[in-house]
Amino acid sequence: MKKILFPLVFFSLIIQSCAANEHKDNILNSTNIAEIEEYISKANSENPKRRILKQRVIALKNADWVKGRKDAKPMAARPVIMDLPSKNSFKKNSPESEAVFKKLLAKTPEEHKQNTVKLLNSIFNQDISGNEVILLLKNNSDCNLVLEISGKKFYNLPVPAMSENTLVLDKGMYTLSGNVCDVPYKSMKEFSKSALIILSNPETVTKESLEKEKEKTAIPKKKNHSKTKKKK
Repeated sequence: MKKILFPLVFFSLIIQSCAANEHKDNILNSTNIAEIEEYISKANSENPKRRILKQRVIALKNADWVKGRKDAKPMAARPVIMDLPSKNSFKKNSPESEAVFKKLLAKTPEEHKQNTVKLLNSIFNQDISGNEVILLLKNNSDCNLVLEISGKKFYNLPVPAMSENTLVLDKGMYTLSGNVCDVPYKSMKEFSKSALIILSNPETVTKESLEKEKEKTAIPKKKNHSKTKKKK
């Protein structure tokens, strides 16, 4: 009897182990918030899945809040950073820029595309702490863009036109750069807490506006105040 029980116990342990490994492998496809948060709490800090899963939890909680679930809570409010590219005429992205954008976006989780404008003031998870913050980039322009974020680490954040995307990054000073409809954008930012950046279409400079600007900045001619001497 013991000879029969031992193989059964051994194989049952193997099956449980395989099932646990399969569960870990499928965690990236999970839509269960509690399950994902449990995985994050137990995962090693160096586990690359943690960053992706943190963003997934945000997207899932946002979706629940929009649907009006009773137990869903809005996220904590956060500061707003507004940035606009310098004035210039703009055009659609070059084929090379679009190719880079599509390649990067293909690696981004599907939930990143589903963030909603209604949650601009309530998207960040108030439970996120430590050395990491969340950046939400809102792209109000008519062009797809890739924001390059360089500092202690380097990140590429693809954002579709008229949409948004999020990124979990370490706190610190970063240089943000990219092209908004082929107009260069560059800025220095220090991220000590979660933040929102909004980029819009560059303003088109027309010939008429240039002429008006020229008139405003033209130096007025000095008037001749000298009086002619009266004849005696």
